[in-house]
Amino acid sequence: MKVENKAIKFDKMVREREDDELGLFEKYDEILSGIRRKIINHNAIKVLDIGCGTGNLCGDLSEEIYILGIDQSLEMISLAKKKYESMDFKLGSFLDKPFVEHDFDIVVTTYSFHSLNDEEKKEAINNMLGFLKDNGKIIIVDFMFKNDLEKEERKKELLDKKRKDLWEVIDYKYYTNVEEFKKYIQDLGYKFKCEHKVNFTWIVEIEKELV
Repeated sequence: MKVENKAIKFDKMVREREDDELGLFEKYDEILSGIRRKIINHNAIKVLDIGCGTGNLCGDLSEEIYILGIDQSLEMISLAKKKYESMDFKLGSFLDKPFVEHDFDIVVTTYSFHSLNDEEKKEAINNMLGFLKDNGKIIIVDFMFKNDLEKEERKKELLDKKRKDLWEVIDYKYYTNVEEFKKYIQDLGYKFKCEHKVNFTWIVEIEKELV
């Protein structure tokens, strides 16, 4: 029996969600569709997708505008290349220094930012800003808590239900604290907008134009 690789498993998981008890990928396609509309409405002609996975977000857009996907998984990139021949790809991560500066209209990332701890997130934001044109925008779709209080409430809910296993799934990664993140971005002098979508999923937009 053929063993599915990481990329094939990912595409299957986000669509079928058989083991997604936390609802991490609820409304996955709906959310990605909304992000594509944001990219189109921004009149972007060059987009950098960090943690692009198998190209689910920007692949369809690559027929009309330039899309460069970055991922640290060769399996993800290999499958994405088969799915979207018009999209370009590069092996890398959030923490790689910009290979070009001020070249992209939008830098976007979906369901990947939680792999970074707080200090790595700051480094990643600095790198993402370096890629952007002066009127550019960062869009982040990821798992977040509004603040520490919400995190503790969610933890208590799961532990009260005897689901320590589910809490450990969350606690294993680095879900962003939205209020702290907002303060950090605004202290840098940039515009910050956020929207809670469903369960743990938030959309954050950071505009490079100085406030």
